[in-house]
Amino acid sequence: MIHSLPSDTTNLRRLEQNTVSVIQAGPISAERDDALAKLPLILQTSLDTRQLLRLFDEQIKPLLAHSGLQFTHPDNKFEFRLGAKRHHKCNYQLEIDHEYLGQLTISRAYRFSSTEINLVEDLLCKLVYPLRNSLLYTRALDAALTDTLTQLPNRQAYKNTIEREIDLAHRLKLPLSLLVLDIDHFKQINDNFGHQVGDETLCRVADTLLSSLRRSDALFRIGGEEFAIVLSHCHHEAALLAAERLRHAINDLNQSDSEQQFPVTISIGLAELCVGESADSLFLKADEALYQAKFAGRNQVVTASVSL
Repeated sequence: MIHSLPSDTTNLRRLEQNTVSVIQAGPISAERDDALAKLPLILQTSLDTRQLLRLFDEQIKPLLAHSGLQFTHPDNKFEFRLGAKRHHKCNYQLEIDHEYLGQLTISRAYRFSSTEINLVEDLLCKLVYPLRNSLLYTRALDAALTDTLTQLPNRQAYKNTIEREIDLAHRLKLPLSLLVLDIDHFKQINDNFGHQVGDETLCRVADTLLSSLRRSDALFRIGGEEFAIVLSHCHHEAALLAAERLRHAINDLNQSDSEQQFPVTISIGLAELCVGESADSLFLKADEALYQAKFAGRNQVVTASVSL
């Protein structure tokens, strides 16, 4: 059973799974009223959802004894936990103006009183507006770093990632390789079959590449028909095997789709990070190797020489 508890445009939906009986407790003190009044101002100090939830948990601990807090947003594939999950819990679905914000659970080892449940609902009404702002901010950041067609991370996301991964590789003396690839004769696909077919080809290639990579690998669309793949903890030999696996996966894509009216292949340039090398230098090596793969006839992998 679900109880709807409206407060202005806010709607808290108490989810009753694992429900427990409640016990009575005393009235809320003046100190609690003062803390409740200050809570919205404190929560407005952060647009980072994780930091916001940490602040919320920290501020409500003196008001409400609890062991754990969990927030999930399935649509955004976001989950955050603090403390330990216990049997007795207050579990709410959060909404504003029919906009789903996620589900928040507060739990502990003993029952919540009816007064404490009312307090939880007051606290959540203070949280929902800052929470919505943080989720909107996160979506805006994600949009700025996401290619709208393929839903892959974009060129700016690549720049952010490669700088971080190279810094880590240098500090920990770890291997790192970079693949730069593009779709062969892509302009002809657009010219002969139209831009809609070209867009569909980009998406199919992106999906195939993504499904052929390790979870630790990072795939980006960096422009047009060009993609980059950051292979962390990966020496040249392993990177070469990965590149050939990707190339064959695209070739198999042609054979597995009876509606395909044209062949699709990719050319790949591979470069391994050298000691002290910068992100720009690594990319130039891989990009030059890609050019050589194109010049040599396409549908192949070429490794950059160390001297590039």
